[in-house]
Parts: sequence; C-alpha cells; structure tokens
Amino acid sequence: MRKLLGIGVLLAAASAAHADSAGVMTDAFAKYADPNSVVAAVKTEFKAKPGQPVRITVYDSEDSFLELARLKHQGELNEEGVAVVSLLGLEPGEYSFAAYLDENGDGVLNRGGFLGRPKEPVAFSNGFRPKLRKPRFDETKVAVAPGSVVVITLED
Repeated sequence: MRKLLGIGVLLAAASAAHADSAGVMTDAFAKYADPNSVVAAVKTEFKAKPGQPVRITVYDSEDSFLELARLKHQGELNEEGVAVVSLLGLEPGEYSFAAYLDENGDGVLNRGGFLGRPKEPVAFSNGFRPKLRKPRFDETKVAVAPGSVVVITLED
C-alpha cells in the first residue's frame, strides 16, 4: 500500500478528500480548496523556514513529461510549512505534478553527486518516490478538476 505521505488529490467539494490511490480519506487540506480552480498544496515533513520558495511544475502528457511543462508556478511556505498555489485555468483532466523546495532561492533545482541526484527536496504526484530512475507520467498522474487540492509532501 502506498504511504499516506506523498501526493494525493483532495476533493473538498465532498467535505472529505482523497489523499492517495489507496482510498484513505482526510479533510486536513480542504481549507485550501477553491471551487473555481485546482489548488496545489505543497507541505514539508521537516522543519523549513517560512517564506522559502516552492516551485511547482504541471505536465499533461507522457510525451512532455519532465521536458515541457504545461504550467509552472511558485509559492512560499507559510508558518505551517505549506505552500498553497492556485492553478487558475487548469482544465479538468489527468496531470502529473512535480514540486521542489528551492532552499537557496536560485530558481533552479540544484543537482550533484552520483547521477546528478537533486540536492533539494523533490516530490511527485501520486506519492511516487524515484529510486534509481526517473518517474513515468503514468506513475505520477492524478485526475483533477476545479475544487481539487493536490497535496504534495516533501521529505528531507
């Protein structure tokens, strides 16, 4: 079973939300829902400084996944360690989300070490945690519509 940590889609319109594909229900992020748009809520599972930038990228197909983004947005962590970004104009459908905490604020996902692994915390939708390879679109896609909150959990 997938860990609850990770990414899921919360459907606030139903007062409870779908946090992962295993069907675990929670309404912890329903407060961020907007009936007019999809919202991305990126939370940290570690101590992070409020105001730090979080960068979110949305992909709409296998062909463009990790190459050509449909949308790119930035938010800032609040006092609760959550960055909330409204994705206005994102039509209902299946998308993949990637997020990272830009710890040094340079606007780039910093890489290094063996195989160019990210130096900054990164997470993908659907709770996918890459090990020795890049994720695939089908492993990370989630269905969204206005009123949905996509929760992405960054782990250190």
